[in-house]
Amino acid sequence: MNNLGTSFAALFRRAPGPVLVLAALLLSARVAAAEENHSGWSINFTPVLILPSGDNRFGGGVDPEVKYTIDLGEARLSAGGRVGAYYAKNLFGVTVMPTLRLTVPLGRVEPYAAIGLGYGWLTDAAHYGLATMGRLGFVYHFSERFAVGLEGTLQRLDGSRYRFPSFGSMMSFHL
Repeated sequence: MNNLGTSFAALFRRAPGPVLVLAALLLSARVAAAEENHSGWSINFTPVLILPSGDNRFGGGVDPEVKYTIDLGEARLSAGGRVGAYYAKNLFGVTVMPTLRLTVPLGRVEPYAAIGLGYGWLTDAAHYGLATMGRLGFVYHFSERFAVGLEGTLQRLDGSRYRFPSFGSMMSFHL
């Protein structure tokens, strides 16, 4: 760490002008980003496709989500709740869970990872239990209020064969 400070001091002594200009640009970008607070409520709507495997037919579903996002500057943290209804593995299932999402904004594109843990049940099999969800995706913001994206999700209902990956598009409406 000491070498880094020594190197920076030597660079500053040799070229103070460019170092000060770079520092001013970085600081102004951070101030501008801080002024654009993206905290608030949003509603996500995700239709999903579940590919067939073995004796299992095509499946699909939908999982709307309501979440509140806190803008941390370099990242955004969201907490929300979602309800999912799916036809997968020749079974109809429903999940309800709180979710947590970490987003890293890169201009208009925002990659994210999300997790959820809650309750799920299979209506035909009268089975219920712990439901888990993991999701990776990205959104593209067309405006401050509207974004679309793609995501891949892995869901599971403990104690059953109801475990499947799904792929879908996502629409987000910021309130």
